[in-house]
Amino acid sequence: MSKRNKAAERAARAAALRAEQERQERMRRNLTIGAVVAGIVIIIAGGFFIQSQRDSTGDDAAAPAGATAEYGVAVGEEGATHEVVIYEDFLCPVCGVLENEVGDALTAAVEEGRARVEFRPVNFLSRYGDFSMDAANAFAVVLDAEGPEVAKEFHDAVYADQPAEDGDHPGSEWLIEKAVEAGASEEAVTAGIEDGAFEGWVDNATGAASEAGVTGTPTVLLDGEPVPGSTIGEVAANLEAGLQ
Repeated sequence: MSKRNKAAERAARAAALRAEQERQERMRRNLTIGAVVAGIVIIIAGGFFIQSQRDSTGDDAAAPAGATAEYGVAVGEEGATHEVVIYEDFLCPVCGVLENEVGDALTAAVEEGRARVEFRPVNFLSRYGDFSMDAANAFAVVLDAEGPEVAKEFHDAVYADQPAEDGDHPGSEWLIEKAVEAGASEEAVTAGIEDGAFEGWVDNATGAASEAGVTGTPTVLLDGEPVPGSTIGEVAANLEAGLQ
């Protein structure tokens, strides 16, 4: 084979090699882009699925009679001097501490017309079991059957005997007993507590809290602003001071 032919053969092999490398590079890019697109689709679909599960019953989930539009239970007169909002989970131990610290002060502020207090139950601690959901549902059932004042009594009764976060949690029978203790008719609340009548409402309440930027419980707002404090004791003290 002449030198000219050998040079031509090497050039042809080099061209073929470059062509193959370019083909493989195009394939690699296409696969990468495809993987990225597929990943985006999965992320979007996953996000949609998570949100749909969080809000699984949609905006038309049954709401208890007497609930606020923001998924809360309000006590006190409209137009009171101060507005207090508390996002809470019935299993949250710090929520229990807050209730113990400021419960009496809030009651006094409501009775004296200094505050209107809205309690917004959420299901943030589902990783520990069903109690957060079950208690929030029972709260809604009592509200629907008996109104805000009895629901508030139920709220206080649950916190007064709050189970440990990571312990054994009571079931429907205990919640029904607390409802009756608060002044509810056993007949009026039993089916709703046992059947989870307002679980969809609780799901939507939890979703609404997350969308509002609530990342933990308790979250306390006074006149629309977060109550400051690096400890729950400081939050309680600042809330009481703000209500004077």
